[in-house]
Order: sequence, then structure tokens, then C-alpha cells
Amino acid sequence: MEKRARVSEPRRVGLSLLGGAFAVVLVTLACQDSTGVQWVDSLSLQPDSLYLLPGEVREFSVVPRDQHDNPLPDRAGRVDWFMSNPDIALLETTETGAAVTGVAPGATFVKVELGRGSGTGTVFVEPAELAEIRIEPSPIVVDYRSSRVIVTSVLIDTEGNEVTAEGYRVSWRTSSWQIATLVGRADVVTAVSSSVWGRTRGSATLTLVVGERAVSTSVVVR
Repeated sequence: MEKRARVSEPRRVGLSLLGGAFAVVLVTLACQDSTGVQWVDSLSLQPDSLYLLPGEVREFSVVPRDQHDNPLPDRAGRVDWFMSNPDIALLETTETGAAVTGVAPGATFVKVELGRGSGTGTVFVEPAELAEIRIEPSPIVVDYRSSRVIVTSVLIDTEGNEVTAEGYRVSWRTSSWQIATLVGRADVVTAVSSSVWGRTRGSATLTLVVGERAVSTSVVVR
């Protein structure tokens, strides 16, 4: 009898390897942004607040960022801007942000929107330019834990007139809370005056800050 050679079927190793490689490619693509499209995911204003006088012009710049937090400066000119109160300040858009003009004393908000991103900023318009600020009395002498001294802010405009503190950013600071403490919450809130209470004998410095101006006086607790 004639013997026939047995021929085995070819193994499908090549197809198995090819299928595994294809699966790896699919997983890799699934972990990446398949479209390659960048969209605006967030917006930030620089600075986040503006302080200006009536008629003064200052600018906000806006920075759009994509879904990976990368800046997209070419999209800044497409941002939509909104001013909450045009009676306080006016807004005019630019290629990189917006120019804001002070109209009347007060505060208002700016909102920006583009794509999925949004942001807000604050505009403070102060009443008028000041020529001088003072603390009265100056210097301050207070008895140790037995009395309080009322200190008052005095604001002088460019025409030499005393004006109220309403509409200005006013704050009080002391160099040493261990020696002299500011008390009297009602006075601090109105920013017109404050009470100084001596906690420990010694000396400290009291500072009045109005907008970008500051003045200091010495405090002696005896």
C-alpha cells in the first residue's frame, strides 16, 4: 500500500499577533484625544480687580485655557464681556482683554464667557483723587488697660477740601496686636474711625490705608 504523508494545518500565529497589536492600538487611541481639537475650558482675568477714579482708564487682560490648562492667547479676542452696572464703569473690548473707564463712585462686576469657560472680576471706582490723608490725634497716647482713644481718618482732596471716607477703600493696621489693639467693630466697618486699646505697655505703630495711600503714627501705651 502507498503511504500518504500527513499534512498538518497551518497555525494562525500571525493572525493572533496582528490582532493583539491592533487591540493595543485601540487602547492607546482611547486614552488620547482622538479629535485633536482644543476648546476653551477656563478663563482667568488679570488682575482680578481694578481700582480707578471717574474718567480714569485701566485694562483687564483675559487668558483662555484649554482642557489641558494650556493657554490659548489667540482666542482672547473672541471672549464675550459683560458689565453688571454701566452707571459705575464702561467697558470696551480689545484684542487681549478690555479697557474699563470709571464713571461714578461705586463697585461693579465684570463677567467673561467663551466656550466652557467663564470668569469674573471686580471694578471699584473711588470718588476722587486725594492729596493728603491724616490720622487724628497723632501721636496717640493711651493708658494701659484703662481707657480707649478714638482715632479718626481725615481725607483731603486735591482742592484742599475735607471729604468723607464713603466710597474709598479704608483700613486700619497696627504693628503689634500685643501692645495696641483696634476695637469697636462699628467704627471699623464704617472705616471712618477706630478705637485703640492698650494691651501691654510699650510702643507700636498705627497705619491708615486709603486706596494706594498710607500714613502712620506712633502709639504709646503707658
